[in-house]
Amino acid sequence: MSLIRPALVFIVSLGLSTGVLGCTSQALRASDAAVDLVAQCETEFRQGRSDRAIETASAAIRISPTRADAWNARGFVYASQGRMGQAADDFTKAVQLNPANPSYLSNLGIVYLESGQAASALEAFDQALRLEPHSARAYNHRGKAYRSMGKLQDALEDFNAAAKLDGQDATIYANRAVVYALQGEYRHAKKDLDYAISRNNAMPEAFQSRGLIEMLIGEFEQAEKDFSKAVALGMGDTVLYYNRAIARSILGDSAGAQQDYQNSCRMGYSPACGLTKVNSQAANRSL
Repeated sequence: MSLIRPALVFIVSLGLSTGVLGCTSQALRASDAAVDLVAQCETEFRQGRSDRAIETASAAIRISPTRADAWNARGFVYASQGRMGQAADDFTKAVQLNPANPSYLSNLGIVYLESGQAASALEAFDQALRLEPHSARAYNHRGKAYRSMGKLQDALEDFNAAAKLDGQDATIYANRAVVYALQGEYRHAKKDLDYAISRNNAMPEAFQSRGLIEMLIGEFEQAEKDFSKAVALGMGDTVLYYNRAIARSILGDSAGAQQDYQNSCRMGYSPACGLTKVNSQAANRSL
């Protein structure tokens, strides 16, 4: 039986800072203009105008190139667009200008992690936690770094620390559930996912992961419902369709399974194409 891959949750917090820069009146006027532009950038981003937000942040940088928050703001928008190299450059600059800001370090760590640079991410999160030792966000993300490095016990300890600091953040429990699942602690994993979904029922990754756990413990009907919920929330992962096909096949829904295999095959998952062909040939032989 082929099952879905554990899902990671990528959350970036903007964490703007507006410290006073400069000592002359001219410098203060430039700083005030940059502050306004950084605020405008955030507004444009929240309005879904990402390209415009980048232009606005770039204008703030031109006016006041030593403002760390302007570099951080532009890096955040780059990251939201998946432009991780440019985001890393901007976050690095923000950290260089203000190395005492843990939010900038966490943002840098996130883009390193998303770029597959777990060791660099770990270093950034370590620095962030030295500056802000009670940051649930930093523990949560460092836990993901440990998990990607296969250091499951270290990851679990970080997720436990994050949960103690912020028991309302659904992503912490969803991330810890993946570690429990990798350790074979499926009941603990399902409990965490149940709680995560009770806090935030709009996370398709959580429904996908819970569907996996339910497949592993034999709750196929509930697994099919959770996979379907993930699809309804907009998740189009090829392996998600493939695994829902398996659940539907086990439940006797051959037509639904065949449709999911076809969808997964069309989206480029080759194992599904083989099953679609086999099922089609079997159907033709039965006619």
